[in-house]
Amino acid sequence: MRKRQSLTALRAFEAVARHKSFTKAAQELIVTRPAISKQVRLLEENLHCQLLTRTNNSIELTTTGIELFSGLRQAFDLIAATTERISSRSKEDTKIKILVERDFASSWLAERVGQFLLKHPGISVEITADQNDQLQLEENFNFRIFYGDKQHSEFFKQQLLCHWIDIPLCTPQYSQTHICPNNNLNKAHFLIDRNYHPWLDWFHYSQQAAPKKLDPQTTYNETTLCLYAALSGGGITIGDSILAFNAMSQERLIPPFKIGVKSDDAYWIHTPKENTRTKAEQAFEYWLLNTMQDYQQQVMAYFEAQSISIIER
Repeated sequence: MRKRQSLTALRAFEAVARHKSFTKAAQELIVTRPAISKQVRLLEENLHCQLLTRTNNSIELTTTGIELFSGLRQAFDLIAATTERISSRSKEDTKIKILVERDFASSWLAERVGQFLLKHPGISVEITADQNDQLQLEENFNFRIFYGDKQHSEFFKQQLLCHWIDIPLCTPQYSQTHICPNNNLNKAHFLIDRNYHPWLDWFHYSQQAAPKKLDPQTTYNETTLCLYAALSGGGITIGDSILAFNAMSQERLIPPFKIGVKSDDAYWIHTPKENTRTKAEQAFEYWLLNTMQDYQQQVMAYFEAQSISIIER
């Protein structure tokens, strides 16, 4: 049976050998100098050999002491490296990095992720918002959320998060002065997202009369900017059920035409292939999918209550 030495004694000897001082070893280990001296003496007795030569002014290691110190230094270095690696991995296991399309991040995810954190207080989330499809392959994100069509990638698994409903929106006052009573858009000012422009599809599927040209118009590079302009009374825009639902449910924006068109594109969750999922990642994905499902049910219930027809493409 292996004879085990006291770890306290071994730690005391290693500190003395490294500092060449009982006093400094005691300070490092936060004990008294006599306690350190006692532990080293007990170790020498158990090993039946002398490890140190002591004089009034100095401490020297014997040949055996040098051998033991070398082994202990390697052992303690290995212990330190192992515990640090485990600690770092544990911290990473509770951290989630998410790369998200900018509009989705600001208009939907940011106001809900707090619910997830309250349910999982040990998990931290880092959210980076970027333009659509900027996947940033050089960075290690656990989740990437962007919209588009279904794709096949050598880097990512792709999971459907949701479709949305496109519907023209403006303020109640703007509708009264620029659209009613003729219920057409000939006097409307169009607010257009040049990166996502579903107006022509909406006219086609809704069978509403389209102006010869969508003029006058103001063009932006993000849907949320179009929505802000519409909220200020600056015109009419195509809003969607992900980004504009709060404004719709509060009647700050209304649909002059009770017709919505289901999107051809969708939001997708992209996760790295061949990646073992941590419990934190599993928890976040479960929360995200279920939260979106509940949200979509709420949206559809609102549309039904408002007698808004939804057209499939």
